[in-house]
Amino acid sequence: MKKFLVIILCAMGLNACTTFHSLNGNPFYRHDQEKKLAAAIKLQNEGKISSAVEALIALCAERRVSGVTDEALFRLTLLYLGSGLESDKDSLQLAQKNIERLRREYPSSSWTGMVDPVADLLTTAAEQRRQNQNCKAQNQTLSRENQSLSKESQELRQNIEKLKRLDLELEQKRK
Repeated sequence: MKKFLVIILCAMGLNACTTFHSLNGNPFYRHDQEKKLAAAIKLQNEGKISSAVEALIALCAERRVSGVTDEALFRLTLLYLGSGLESDKDSLQLAQKNIERLRREYPSSSWTGMVDPVADLLTTAAEQRRQNQNCKAQNQTLSRENQSLSKESQELRQNIEKLKRLDLELEQKRK
C-alpha cells in the first residue's frame, strides 16, 4: 500500500511539473524577463543608451509580463524623449505610440499613472513644434518681403539720384 501511495504521489508530482513547465513554455519566464529589464537598466546607467533602447525594444516585443513589460515601455518612452537617437519628430511619435500601448495594455499599472505628465509634455512639445513651423514659415515670408522692399528702396534711391541730376542739369540749362 505504501508503494502504491508513493507511486501515485510521484506521478502527481511529475504531472504537476509538466503542467507548470508548459505554462508560457518556461516556468521561469517572468524571472528571465526581469533579468532582461535589469540588464537594460544597467546599460542605461552606464550611458549605453542605444544598447539600452535595443534591449528594451526587444523586451517589449516579447510576450507581455505585467510589471516588467509596462516598466520597459515607460523607460523606453523616456529614452526616446531624451536620447536624440532618432530625429525629434520620430522620437516624439515613438514615445507617443509607447504611451498609447502602455495605457491600452496596462491600464492599472503604476507606470501608466506616471505616464500622464509625460503625455502632457508630448502634447506641449507637439504644439510648440507646430508653432515653430508656423514661425519659420512666417519668417521666410517676411524675409522674402524684406528682400523685395530692399530692392524697391534701392531702385527708388537710384531714381531719386537720377531725378536730382536731371533737375541740376535743367537748372544749369536755364541759367
